[in-house]
Amino acid sequence: MLQDAKDGPTSGDLTSCHAGRAMQRQDLPAVADLFARVFRGGVRAPDDGLEAYLETLCFGSPHWTPQTGSLVYEAPPGEIHAAILSVPMRFRADGEPIVGRLLGSFMADGKEGKRGAAWLSRHFRARNHDLLFSDTARAVSADHWRVAGGQVLPIHSLDWTRVFRPLGSIALRLERGRSRTGRALAYLPHALPDTLLRKARPSLCAQMPAGYGIEETDRAGFLAAAGSMLPRFTVHPDWDAAELDWLGELVAGNRHLGPLHLRLVTGGDAKPVAVYAYCGNGRGKATVLNLLCRERREADAVSALYAELDAAGYALAGGMVQRFLMTALQRHRHVSFRHRGFFCIASRRDAVNEAARQGQFYAGGFASETWSRLLTDF
Repeated sequence: MLQDAKDGPTSGDLTSCHAGRAMQRQDLPAVADLFARVFRGGVRAPDDGLEAYLETLCFGSPHWTPQTGSLVYEAPPGEIHAAILSVPMRFRADGEPIVGRLLGSFMADGKEGKRGAAWLSRHFRARNHDLLFSDTARAVSADHWRVAGGQVLPIHSLDWTRVFRPLGSIALRLERGRSRTGRALAYLPHALPDTLLRKARPSLCAQMPAGYGIEETDRAGFLAAAGSMLPRFTVHPDWDAAELDWLGELVAGNRHLGPLHLRLVTGGDAKPVAVYAYCGNGRGKATVLNLLCRERREADAVSALYAELDAAGYALAGGMVQRFLMTALQRHRHVSFRHRGFFCIASRRDAVNEAARQGQFYAGGFASETWSRLLTDF
């Protein structure tokens, strides 16, 4: 976040701020224009998709209220120069239900925008909120989270990547590059060379742990299994059917990620050992959103995940690192880690802050911007 203004609001209530206020639906065209100016060099999407998506993102959550939604800075009246998007999500902190806010797309334009950004930053102090978090903060923003009483979680700020087919993974990177030569090279045949490489280096192939299997499930099945595994964390998402349906629709709408798949890992008894969600179309990259498991089953859960994605034909898979999975991820070869954006958290609750320090905070890909079309489409 940006620095605080000396005369900004001092509590979670913005009614005393004549310029900073809750975002309303009539602000959508102005916020879409602001987004384009700040993040896309002034170029708007060729259709009205951006405004429609912002409406779904900012007002569609079943837990939305004016108090938990996005904020704008309007000065003079009718001109929006700064905004921050907020997506409310239900969490549990030490057994108590709270509403967390995923913050993203902090926008400010011009001199008035800088003033507005400072006003909005002052509103988002840790002492004013039960739970604020962001997984895409830049270094300067992370510094301001700390100044405002928050924490940066280094491990959550990483992405893991597991390569199954090396030439296919290189082709993906070339295809996404800007050079015409790189994109042309991406379409060279690589299936046969990868097959030969995998025979020469069997460690590229992922094996299903003995006695384990994978089952497809629906959102109700995912919710039931995850609900039995989340309480191992002091602070964790508290999904209900309405929120998971809403998030599932948002994820499914991101065509760059591919369809959403929900899976159970079974083995040994009637209860699922693990549950995970990922996006992908059976080739290229699989984006893993959430992986949960029973305690002491982390290694088997990661191995089963890799085995299914390898068998499905993906060149590589990746997702957000979680502290409880770090050792299990590191047990495998052909796994790398990279910085994805600082994961920042802020709260006035001691239970939340202690959970973040002790590795007892869980968010996962549903509670992140991984699925947001603002990162891929617009």
